[in-house]
Amino acid sequence: MASAKKAAFALALFLVVGCDSFEAAAPEGFATYEGNRPFRAMSPDGVVYRVRNVSDPSDATLAFWQEALKKRMLDAGYTFLRDGEAKSANGEGYVLEVTAPYGVRDYTYLMAVFKKDKHLVVVESSGEVTTFEKRRPEVIAAIGKLTVN
Repeated sequence: MASAKKAAFALALFLVVGCDSFEAAAPEGFATYEGNRPFRAMSPDGVVYRVRNVSDPSDATLAFWQEALKKRMLDAGYTFLRDGEAKSANGEGYVLEVTAPYGVRDYTYLMAVFKKDKHLVVVESSGEVTTFEKRRPEVIAAIGKLTVN
């Protein structure tokens, strides 16, 4: 009975503490939000960066998610900016950049997706267009350091 309780506790602890399927670091010059899930960071000039894990019990490929993401964002009214291959520290994914007005300013929204087994690792970053363009190299470099487990 005691060993069953210990096993249940260990499983619960794993589900709460060990559920991230990635190792991420903030882009250079960004400050992290400590102790929060998903992983989040922000630059002093307002560019945000987030990495999260999404369960994917399907057998969908990265090519499927690439097409689905692009279709979803363009159908939602975002304007296409650019897309291409995303490289993490240990794999390849897809990156899409779109733009849209928000109030009186235009914002860039970058999304990168990496498929691994039965989950996706999704990177999102956003900021006012001119500010984001200045921070884009740091965001791309942080994606390049991402480890997808």
